[in-house]
Amino acid sequence: MGWSRRVAALVSGILLSGCLSTGTAFAASGPKLDVEMFGSDWARPGQLVDLSLEGVPREAKAVTATSSAFSGTVALKWSDDDGRFDAVATLALSDKPGVYPLVAKIGDRAVARYKIRVLPSQRPSFEVQALYGTAARPGEQIDTEFDDLYPGETGTDFTVRSTALADPVRLVHDNQYDHYTPRLFTGQPYIRPEVKDGTYAFGLYGPDGRRVAEKSLTVRAARPGDSDYLGRARGPVFSPTFDLDTAREHGYRVRAGGRVYVLWKDTYPDPGEENRLSATSPAFTQPVNLRRDDTKAADGDDPRYYAMATVRTGLTSGTYPVTVVAHHGRVKRTGQLIVTGRPVAKRGVTADPGTGWLGVSAGLLVLTALGVYVVRRHRHTTA
Repeated sequence: MGWSRRVAALVSGILLSGCLSTGTAFAASGPKLDVEMFGSDWARPGQLVDLSLEGVPREAKAVTATSSAFSGTVALKWSDDDGRFDAVATLALSDKPGVYPLVAKIGDRAVARYKIRVLPSQRPSFEVQALYGTAARPGEQIDTEFDDLYPGETGTDFTVRSTALADPVRLVHDNQYDHYTPRLFTGQPYIRPEVKDGTYAFGLYGPDGRRVAEKSLTVRAARPGDSDYLGRARGPVFSPTFDLDTAREHGYRVRAGGRVYVLWKDTYPDPGEENRLSATSPAFTQPVNLRRDDTKAADGDDPRYYAMATVRTGLTSGTYPVTVVAHHGRVKRTGQLIVTGRPVAKRGVTADPGTGWLGVSAGLLVLTALGVYVVRRHRHTTA
């Protein structure tokens, strides 16, 4: 199951729980049964189904759900957080394709109904994909996944091996993103930065060490004309704290022995840039590594990086260059830092990322992230 399908499942869950009433009850004012599945109104044998029953008092006893799609009766329990009865049911692996009735009961009395559409089982599948486009970049993270939700499949120890990876990667089940598919195993390894352009084989190995499947993936470094060949960098700029409204590229003043934030922003950073970016200057006590800002303040903004540098004591007043080299040496930008006065006493410096030169609203991230995943990772399995 790819990222696009995970996003689809997430969106369907949001719609079902927050926007749409999909359950049917015996009376408009009676209990309402809602069912959340992987595909909004369908699921595969073996997948999980979230059940919720609203409009029933907390004191109700023996609240259950029954369906021939389940292997047995499912007990619903009261949720204080949601103010309703909830349960997680599993569709039987032996289910045949079709529509199965679902009935919610209090004791022996039916109070609400629903229908579950079950699709055919799918043979085990192994996928290896670039996160963006059809080819992966050296140093870039990729998506590997193995879905073997199929009758007779067992084991949980699956490993991916390739000469494009530094080490074998063990696939694991992520219950947060892959809640509905209990036998989906994923990993997001990085391509080795030094890998040459070419097509590489990725082998999937099972618990017994036997190769289960193999896929290939093209790796290609950025070339002239690609958006990430030179990127769209801004910086370095300087600020006394992470209140980035004060950030300046030229003319920023700091005392000898003081500290300063170095900031960098790039619309199209090179894959793995966060592990290579550094700022160097004869004014600094040592080069500083620029780390990626992954706080909420950076949500929805272009990738941004920062570091706090210490200015050497004993410097003569003057202007000193600060240089950042990016995109494997293809981009080199230099800002000017003015050092003045005597050394300053040490004092605390705010280290929390904020807003300003780099900041935008977090609301853009939700819409942008869903759009990017669905468009760039378009691989939705249907029956």
